[in-house]
Amino acid sequence: MARLIVGIAGLLVLAAVCHSSSPPPDFNGRPRGVSKSKQSFYDSSKPFTCLDGSRAIPYDHVNDDFCDCPDGSDEPGTPACSSLGGKFHCANKGHKPVYIPSSRVNDGICDCCDGSDEYDGRVQCSDACKELGAQAREEAKRLAEVQQKGYEMRQDYSKQGTDKQEERRVSLAELEATLKEHQAESDRLKALKEEAETPETEAKDAHKSAWEAKKVEEGRVKAEAAFRAMDTDSDGSLTVVEIQARAEFDKDNSGDISEDEAKEWLGGETARDMEHFVVHLWKTISDVYVDPEAAIAEQAAPSEATPAEGEVPPAEEPPKAEEKSEGESALPPPVGDDTSAGDDDDVMPPHHEHEEIPTAEYADDQDNVDDDDDDDYSDEDFDEYERNVRHTPVGSREEEGMPEYDEATQGLIKVADEARNAFNGADKQREDVQRQIDDIRKQLEVDLGANNEFQPMQGNCYDFTDREYTYSVCPFNRVSQKPKNGGSETSLGSWGKWDGPGGNKYTVMKFENGQNCWNGPNRSGTVKMRCGENNELISASEPNRCEYHFELITPAVCEPPPPPKAGGADVHEEL
Repeated sequence: MARLIVGIAGLLVLAAVCHSSSPPPDFNGRPRGVSKSKQSFYDSSKPFTCLDGSRAIPYDHVNDDFCDCPDGSDEPGTPACSSLGGKFHCANKGHKPVYIPSSRVNDGICDCCDGSDEYDGRVQCSDACKELGAQAREEAKRLAEVQQKGYEMRQDYSKQGTDKQEERRVSLAELEATLKEHQAESDRLKALKEEAETPETEAKDAHKSAWEAKKVEEGRVKAEAAFRAMDTDSDGSLTVVEIQARAEFDKDNSGDISEDEAKEWLGGETARDMEHFVVHLWKTISDVYVDPEAAIAEQAAPSEATPAEGEVPPAEEPPKAEEKSEGESALPPPVGDDTSAGDDDDVMPPHHEHEEIPTAEYADDQDNVDDDDDDDYSDEDFDEYERNVRHTPVGSREEEGMPEYDEATQGLIKVADEARNAFNGADKQREDVQRQIDDIRKQLEVDLGANNEFQPMQGNCYDFTDREYTYSVCPFNRVSQKPKNGGSETSLGSWGKWDGPGGNKYTVMKFENGQNCWNGPNRSGTVKMRCGENNELISASEPNRCEYHFELITPAVCEPPPPPKAGGADVHEEL
């Protein structure tokens, strides 16, 4: 028991010693570490009540470096209650007052600009508050001027934007009225065009029908003439024997026409009458048929004059499309002849050795032709040869195309052309007006801010260049990047929406659906804006893969500066 009494007495003595240690000196007429707004809670004439109301302690226990209150409010000027989140108030007279964690009191580092946190004498802290305060006030003044100028520019931006939007609405109304006029004129001219095209079409169709009927009749005449020429016994029937007598029907160039080959030309039969020949066989046979009278006439025609010395013979000149007469080939025949390309006898000689083949075997037969003949002509030249020579009936290659329209039809065409030109011109004007209307409607649909303050930025782009890229932000359009040393531009996104926090959405622009990253998402861009006197892109970064962040200063986001507050510097003590 005696030992217990002695122990308790020792603890009481130790506590008395602790509480009897000298408290830190007051600062600015109040306990050190206490703000002016809380000075009334620390009255030395009565016990101190913990700020949480949990207990009352003798006033001399305040700032005795021993934590008595559960909230640590009895030790505002010492680090004793730092584990409870104690705060030390730096008065910082002449500058901004601040709170610091009480653990920084007497830690050998000057945290308060007035040096009030280091009072144990281990370090000497000079009072730099006046100098720092002057600098802070100068910076605040500068920022206030920027904000004021920016806000004035924002108001001007709003006026410009509102005027521009009104101008667009007026233009839209005028264009819509103009569109009605153009639409009416276009409809009127369209009706005239259709009215003029009706007799034109009828006349052209009649002309074409007459020409086609004439061609059919001429074709029938040629077919009947060919039938009679091949029907050597004039019995009204073309037979296998009569086919075998014609060298041009030797399909395989064997020098002999078998009965099966002859029957194939006759559609599998041994004989055909004239009507069946004209209707069903002539189209195929005309490809190879050689008209003896035409061949004789062509052979009898005088040959071209011998070229003078030094001149290039016409046959050796490259083919010229503009010099061909209708029906003539652009090439010499694809055989080993050395005669003129214009001589039909030489093109289709009635000899088995170079007979043209009207079937798929034609292509195989060309393998036997001297390759040297192909070197001077292109594929297009051979296509021309195919069209003009091979697929034109022999003896009929001078067949003319459709004749010109008569004067009456040409007059109708001229009237219709004039009507079409008039309609096309008027309709183009209508389309131009419609395009302008669509553009203005799109511009009016864009959210340009609460008071159209962002309209002056519409249609402009702002660039920023770092070590590798030049970035471009075009509000309400797109964002992109381009290598600084050249290369293609990459889309980082197209205009998406306003994306600012809370009720301040007009501070962040969001651009979406840019070019796809390899094995990643589509690129996107976020543009954060802050107040400035000019429109300027000041930074660009990629904090996450394919996500780009930009900072843009602009007067469009400048708020009105706050009015000056009365009461001096101590008004902000608790900030």
